[in-house]
Amino acid sequence: MRCRRLLPCLWLLAVAASAQQPDGAPPSRPAAPPATPQAVPTAQATARFANRNASFHIQLPAQWRQIAPGEARTVGERREAPPKLGFAQPNHFYAVGPVDQWLAGDFRGAWLYVVEQDAEWHIGDHWQDDLRAMWREEGTASGNRHELTNLRRAKVGAQGVDALLAERTTTPPDGRPVVRSLDVHAPCGGRQVSLSFCCPPERFGAEEPGFVAALATLTFARLPREQQDLGDRLWSPLLTGGAVALVLLLLYKHTRGRR
Repeated sequence: MRCRRLLPCLWLLAVAASAQQPDGAPPSRPAAPPATPQAVPTAQATARFANRNASFHIQLPAQWRQIAPGEARTVGERREAPPKLGFAQPNHFYAVGPVDQWLAGDFRGAWLYVVEQDAEWHIGDHWQDDLRAMWREEGTASGNRHELTNLRRAKVGAQGVDALLAERTTTPPDGRPVVRSLDVHAPCGGRQVSLSFCCPPERFGAEEPGFVAALATLTFARLPREQQDLGDRLWSPLLTGGAVALVLLLLYKHTRGRR
């Protein structure tokens, strides 16, 4: 069944407007264990990251933390930074990663970008076409070129939640770094969480096992409202409505207007 188009414009406009509010303090994170220069670790130490909305938590590298809005603006002004690192609204969209390295100008490693939305996606039979259409609309608004591959449905996290997965390569229009990501779109007790595990394209093969390992620890505070298979869901409020396009369009206009 082809899903119907619905677009929660008021919510999206409120999110974009809230990006102009004064900076908040970065969320507290568990302290990383003390370094032991003599030892060479066989695996990267991890720590529990919990989002501000308290809707999920996940194990991520211990030195990663959520970027604050002021830090995002500073990082976003650097030409060597992936553009999305410059957009942060703490409860709705933000990067999680080695923020201190970014502030020092080092963008070679992996990171996570999170988008949280107020309604679960209800996916119809043509979800692959809808997902491609969503990113085409975002590209029309931002100038980014997105290439999606390996689209699939899978159960993710410790609770085996039904989710949409895709690999995506994003090429910005202004010569900024190309980013390859593993995108995971999962419902969460009335909300929708999209996690994009990102890195430079040449590092994706090496970083992917770590992305998969982190994804296995993803745990939601509440399970999806509907537990039937994704193909049985009847309507899609966000996939076909151009939600990502509208949010990024408003943010790009706001950011460029200030400059």
